[in-house]
Amino acid sequence: MPNNIFGTVGGDGLTNPLTEDLDAAGFKIIDLPDPLAAQEPVTLAYGEANFASSVSVPTTAPYDVFAAFTDETTVIPAGIPAFTLPIPRGFTCTGARAFLTTGATSNNYFIVDIRKNGVIIPQSFGQLCEFAIAGETTSSLGTFTAGNIFLSTSDRITCSVNNDATAAGLKLVLYGFVSI
Repeated sequence: MPNNIFGTVGGDGLTNPLTEDLDAAGFKIIDLPDPLAAQEPVTLAYGEANFASSVSVPTTAPYDVFAAFTDETTVIPAGIPAFTLPIPRGFTCTGARAFLTTGATSNNYFIVDIRKNGVIIPQSFGQLCEFAIAGETTSSLGTFTAGNIFLSTSDRITCSVNNDATAAGLKLVLYGFVSI
């Protein structure tokens, strides 16, 4: 029966060439030059050298934990107690940002500190999330001086705010990434 690059032709029709020894049939590609046009074949070595490094598989994905410490409309009382932020999944935290529904009338409303298991996480500047302008509803972006902080589901994260009885709807986002 004839044996070629398409398989063996016999009584049962064409067989699968992948199950046959193509080298034994004399079919082999050697000395393939680097491609010059769009539809030319390439060797594995050429493909790996020119394309494999430009394709990367990500090892992390963005991840945020969002918590509201008050409802959207009730004025936040002065001296609100520290609140606890649940961590639903372990992740590497790179910073924080806070939001208000109604901005404070003072220009110094801020997250006083964020604590991991009772210990303050060092902040990059005076206050981690500050509303520097009266009426502002999005805080400055805060980062940690200690670098990225890993937070696990067993960690107790608490946050405190300063006294200002005019703002409403305080929310906090811890942002970072998870390994995938």
